Amino acid sequence: MTLDNLLSESAQQNKNRTFIKFEKRKLSYSEADHLVTLCAGGLRAIGLQDQGRVAILMDNCPEYIISYFAILRAGGITVPINTFLTPDEISYILRDSGAKILIYSDGFLSHIEKITVSVPGLTALQFNEIPREETGPVHIFDSDIAVFLYTSGTTGFPKGAMLTHTNLVSNAEASVKALQVSRLDRFLLFLPLFHSFAFTACVLVPVYSGSSIILLKSVKPFSIVLKSIIRHRITLLAGVPTIYNILAGKRIPVLMRFMLKLLLNIRACISGAAALPADTLSAFESRFKVPLIEGYGLTEASPVVAVNPLQGTRKPASVGLPVPGVEVRVIDEDGNKAPSGVVGEIVVKGPNIMKGYFNKEEETWAVLRDGWLYTGDMGKIDDEGYIYIVDRKKDLIIVDGMNIYPREIEDIIMRLEPVEECAMVGVPDGRGSETPLLYIKKKEDAVIKETDIMDSLKGRIAPFKIPRKIIFIDEFPKTATGKIKKTELRKRQV
Repeated sequence: MTLDNLLSESAQQNKNRTFIKFEKRKLSYSEADHLVTLCAGGLRAIGLQDQGRVAILMDNCPEYIISYFAILRAGGITVPINTFLTPDEISYILRDSGAKILIYSDGFLSHIEKITVSVPGLTALQFNEIPREETGPVHIFDSDIAVFLYTSGTTGFPKGAMLTHTNLVSNAEASVKALQVSRLDRFLLFLPLFHSFAFTACVLVPVYSGSSIILLKSVKPFSIVLKSIIRHRITLLAGVPTIYNILAGKRIPVLMRFMLKLLLNIRACISGAAALPADTLSAFESRFKVPLIEGYGLTEASPVVAVNPLQGTRKPASVGLPVPGVEVRVIDEDGNKAPSGVVGEIVVKGPNIMKGYFNKEEETWAVLRDGWLYTGDMGKIDDEGYIYIVDRKKDLIIVDGMNIYPREIEDIIMRLEPVEECAMVGVPDGRGSETPLLYIKKKEDAVIKETDIMDSLKGRIAPFKIPRKIIFIDEFPKTATGKIKKTELRKRQV
């Protein structure tokens, strides 16, 4: 089964059922499927070849989803672009992926001139500029690569995780089973569509099950989220911990609270992309009387690995059980399976595991061995198979579900003449996210101000990657081999 076949089969079974509702527009499954076919023909007409890459730089809208599937139906590979990135960061991804076509929306017009200069030969066009043409079917295999999802790495440069049709379809199927999704469900989608969790959980899962998507342009203003939950009788809500923390603590007018209790139709909320604080979980469930289900995943796993069961035992602080068809182990430093309850590195095997990183054999080998994905996350598994994430082996900071790899920022700062050493860490902010802090040791007698450091970062990296605080330090705590002890830096701020 390929993703474009998944959509066409769902369209045959759910012809007039609403696929996407966006603002005042409705798109049925059959309408969406027909539009995907026409746009696929148009992409072939402007030069898209088999396994050619097409990037998408768009805010949330139905055209994003149509473009995604049209690229696949045309035999291409979709390259979703993080909309928070700078033109330089976007250009790097376009060059690295070899994308020849970029589909963008109005909000990124100011980026396009700089991007097209930086990426020669790129065809940049808006959705409405894609020709609508009938074309014959393109033969696509389920083992073909469907998507390059760019995720940062410890080198500071993004890597394109290559996910096949099988990877994504199998993960959608497993998620449908784990969450007991039916065609009667209605998903509220407000997370950015470029995010792997958002697209699998809120687009591919609905397509697989024939359910409906209520699509919002963004999470702001937040009142629209609450109104949409009631107005559209939402049954499943997927979000990051920050969202549930806001909901748990938000001052809601008395009338709205009454309406929520009276009309709330949600049967479950799913939290992913970052660790969910126990306080947020208990406060949210106490207030809304709705199960908040924590899960675990990563881009390289399409991304869902585990989720707490809807029926049966849900364990606080646990990310639940592996989804159907996925195997999870904890291994020790020697690569042996760790006993129950013992902390080690989490490794994952299943049909959802990526093919590798595009054009990066060494980085691929580092995480894919003998069919297992080495996640870099430290955790344990109890006697009943429930998984607990306790730490991260990878040097990673998560801000509102977005990954920041400190090396990227540290490399920029180390180019500043007055800086001798630097280290960026993330500390919990109490709402399921982290606050990025940058520690700096100046050279002897050097002068540099916080504003100088911030100015060196602005325009070069996405705003969410910029440290919230600069801390000057006389000496860094180090290991015997001279490595900075980031764990100690984190403890100083907890």
